[in-house]
Amino acid sequence: MKSVSSLIQYFLLALVVIFYTINGFVFAALYGAAVSLSNTLIFNWYTDKQEALVDADAQKSFRMAINSSVVRILSLILLALIGLGLLGLDPAALCLSMVVGQVGFILDRLRQK
Repeated sequence: MKSVSSLIQYFLLALVVIFYTINGFVFAALYGAAVSLSNTLIFNWYTDKQEALVDADAQKSFRMAINSSVVRILSLILLALIGLGLLGLDPAALCLSMVVGQVGFILDRLRQK
């Protein structure tokens, strides 16, 4: 992951984790942050993969974008369900850190434009 490009995401996630650490839900907040960061890693992996295929046609690029979206959504849902169901983590801490991480991801991407 490009550390310089995700500064806003890291900062927002750190704030949420610190807040929930004070309230005693540190593991749930860290898990949500990890889920959010894994989503960013998947996005960066697909982006790097697509940039490597310079001569790819529009249809292949479109399929890769669809595959990236599907994999990211399914991994987000699966990891969230594991955290909420199997691990029994606090829903508010997990969901807020995931959402804040995604907002930070979007803000980082907007900042790069």
